[in-house]
Amino acid sequence: MNLRRPPLLRSGLVPLAALAATSLLLTGCTPELPVPVADAPVVAAVVTEAQERKILEQVTAVVDGAKGDKGSKALEERLTGPALELRRAELRVAAAGDGKSLSALPLDVRQLILPSEQGWPRSSFLITPDPANGTTPMLAAFEQPAPRDQYKMWGFVYLAPGVTMPQFAPADLGSAAVPADDTSLKVSPQEAVTQYVSVLNVDEQSKYAENFGDDELRQTLRETGENQLAAIKKEDKEAKGTFEVGYEVTKDPVKAVRTADGGAAVLAALISQETLKAEKGWQLLPSAPSAKALWGDAKPTAVMTVGYRDIVALYVPPAGSPDQISLLGFHRVPYTVSNK
Repeated sequence: MNLRRPPLLRSGLVPLAALAATSLLLTGCTPELPVPVADAPVVAAVVTEAQERKILEQVTAVVDGAKGDKGSKALEERLTGPALELRRAELRVAAAGDGKSLSALPLDVRQLILPSEQGWPRSSFLITPDPANGTTPMLAAFEQPAPRDQYKMWGFVYLAPGVTMPQFAPADLGSAAVPADDTSLKVSPQEAVTQYVSVLNVDEQSKYAENFGDDELRQTLRETGENQLAAIKKEDKEAKGTFEVGYEVTKDPVKAVRTADGGAAVLAALISQETLKAEKGWQLLPSAPSAKALWGDAKPTAVMTVGYRDIVALYVPPAGSPDQISLLGFHRVPYTVSNK
């Protein structure tokens, strides 16, 4: 509204009526002054795609060059935490005679999930393209503990066949890390891992079984047990045996990143043991090439245990979602085989 100043009388005085009218107009029509507000935060990744690709090249160079016992030490330059332990376990198996157990770690890029936090530690993630060798893509996590530290690979899993990955924010915007005790999810990342360990140990007997759908890892464990017991039955139809799986969470903190729908992708390190027992007098021997390599010249007995290092990746829906927690991928490597 345009307010025009009333004309002045020749005497230089404004009539009282005109002054009153002007006062009312000013009171009713003057727009409110804008209230200053703080600038909105700029949402952007704190690591660029170019920087991340350089990190991937450096990690690849170290991993590709790490062979044998000396290679295990060299891995410390660019691997840390669960990834370092898994790769060392693979090198031990390879050195024992099963070279095919050494996982390929192609760090080609299908999608980058970059950090948005200004502080440290910082984590980034990579999803690789579909490989040509018939395996599945890889999800890898990288960590920078402090500003002067190098980014290192923290963990990696191979996606379960047919899995649908959740969506993430574009790389240039960045994705927020999710604390282990975050309450915006169906359950916290740490609780999700604890519940999943229970399900892996006792399958449908777990009180948390309804929170999870069936998945590739659970099926693999069932098939392993069935095949082991079937081998015993094949030798003696009357023979009896048991197969047990025991999973535990390691001391490594879980690593979680926000998904576009408000959920989280969670990576966690586990250790597990498979125990096969037959009747007294039986002599059990490992059948898998990696377990055979670690077995060496040990004497067979009626008991065989295989210890594994594992990493699992889970999708945890946001709070209030009707969806179940689901397995995105896993990787497990044997590191010990015993006749006890």
